[in-house]
Amino acid sequence: MSVDLSAKSLAQWFSDPEQHKCGYCKSSSGSMSFGMLTEELTVEDYKDLIDRGWRRSGKYCYKPIMNETCCPQYAIRCDTTQFTLNKSHKKIMKKFNKFLNDGVFNKNTYTHQQDESTIQMPGFNKVSTIIDLYQEITTEEGNLNNITYNEVKDTDGDKHLAQTSIDNGTKKSNAFADSINTSSLPIYNKKGLKEGTGADPTRPPCKKAKLLRLEKKKDKLSLKGEQLPLAPKSNGTEKSLRQFLEDVQPSFKHKLKLVLERMDVSHETFRESSDLFKKYQMAVHNERPDDCDDDSFYEFLVSTPLKHKPFPNGIDGPGYGSFHQQYWIDDKLIAVGVIDILPGCLSSVYFFYDPDYRDLTLGTYGSLREIQLVLDLQNKIPNFKYYYMGFYIHSCPKMRYKGKLNPSYLLCPETYTWFKIDKCVPKLDISKYSRLNEDSRVVDTNSGTVDEVNKIMVVYGHKLMYMRDFLRVCEDQKDGFNNLVKQVGKKSALNIVFWVCSS
Repeated sequence: MSVDLSAKSLAQWFSDPEQHKCGYCKSSSGSMSFGMLTEELTVEDYKDLIDRGWRRSGKYCYKPIMNETCCPQYAIRCDTTQFTLNKSHKKIMKKFNKFLNDGVFNKNTYTHQQDESTIQMPGFNKVSTIIDLYQEITTEEGNLNNITYNEVKDTDGDKHLAQTSIDNGTKKSNAFADSINTSSLPIYNKKGLKEGTGADPTRPPCKKAKLLRLEKKKDKLSLKGEQLPLAPKSNGTEKSLRQFLEDVQPSFKHKLKLVLERMDVSHETFRESSDLFKKYQMAVHNERPDDCDDDSFYEFLVSTPLKHKPFPNGIDGPGYGSFHQQYWIDDKLIAVGVIDILPGCLSSVYFFYDPDYRDLTLGTYGSLREIQLVLDLQNKIPNFKYYYMGFYIHSCPKMRYKGKLNPSYLLCPETYTWFKIDKCVPKLDISKYSRLNEDSRVVDTNSGTVDEVNKIMVVYGHKLMYMRDFLRVCEDQKDGFNNLVKQVGKKSALNIVFWVCSS
């Protein structure tokens, strides 16, 4: 059998669960997850992993242990083919375009939205033992042969997996609010008003501000002997997302430019991007300068295990892989969306922006732009339709904003099937962990048998061998690798080559 390692994914599996501080509820050791360091991943393998609840930060991939972790994190995605705008989305896009027109901010409209990627991941502190990948790897006699591996250096020339050491800051909880004794406070109704007799029935009902402005304008025109022009009749169709985003004029004061880049340390905008990342992390997440320097930016948001791959059938476009979508206003970089373009979907990795522009609600605006990118790619690739938003944490109110992109779906942590979020919320209101699939007869169809586990490929002591031969040498690793198949699924387990430290 001939095996070309240059076409395979390569990862180091850590069989012991990680236990660490939770960035959401602040529990000192309540967050539980599995992790692995990935030197290289095909876009197909990573797509399979995120469909089993995995997520990456740099080259470290992690998966929450859903029934044990303090704040269960459910994978969430939006079907962009059925996406509908709400009033809040329209307001944000109009506000952004208004700023392009006059350069004036609408103050006091910013609401902080927490991102799971700012939470410290324990795997960042691990040192990979995937070393000397490009020296000759031998095989166990009679098992595998004719192995080739094409050397591909990182952009900085380093052949080794960089040690990651980001210690991301987290937003402090409001201890003051938690300490308030509410027993002596006056009782209010749901609208926050003191109980009373209600509206005065002798007075006319209040009119909406929009109607009052219209009446005032009519009165002014009538004094001039003029009439308000009739509004054009609606054709019954709603404005599309693209129409809202591109509702700008050449006469506007500022120009927005979006650029999709494959980032590396030699890129001409690396310095601007890194400086913007530091400014954002320090202002929004209260990080120290040393925790968000150039190295941290590279390891967290530039370094990627994904192998770039052109679109199939000669389709024009960026291809599959990791990208930075840059938002430029005139000649100033104001925001960056780090994304992975995968078969059938776009996965949002992280979004950071200039805090001076926070009143533009850039987090939500960036999500809408990324949905539009999915729709644009769908015109070229028909089955490209999903927008993956990372994790939804129902027990953390600041993370619930992700569920406002309609229609959104959550991943069942037991059957790995998707369910509309409005069907899941009642279950999560009762219990933060839930098997979202109500049919108890449905099982995980991607779990592996003993025979399939034995076919997993392992590199141990610079020798490539099947799992069955590895377990003869390291029998104590059996439980750990049986659990690997359960976590990553048999499809990924059979595609990825797993590196095992021999010391």
